[in-house]
Amino acid sequence: EQWRPWLTQQFGGLGLEVTPAAANFVVVRFPDLPGKTAVEGEAFLASKGLLVRALKSYGMPDRLRFTIGLEEHNRAVVEAVAEFLGKAR
Repeated sequence: EQWRPWLTQQFGGLGLEVTPAAANFVVVRFPDLPGKTAVEGEAFLASKGLLVRALKSYGMPDRLRFTIGLEEHNRAVVEAVAEFLGKAR
C-alpha cells in the first residue's frame, strides 16, 4: 500500500495515465506515438532487465502492468520509464 500511491504519482508526473487499482500492481497507459508506445516501452524496459506485463492479450494494447516491488525496484522502473519517454531526471 505504501508504494502504489507513489508509483501512481510518479507515472502521472511523467504524463502517463494510471488506472486506479487496489492490487499489488498499477496499470499504466502509454501514448500512441512512434517510439513511445507500450510495446516499445516493454522492449526498452526488458533491455534493462526490468520485466513488466503487456496487456495486449487483455484487449489493452496501450497499457503495461507494473508489479509493485521493493523501493529500489520501484525507483529503478520509474527512472527507466522516464528515460524511455525522454524525461530522464
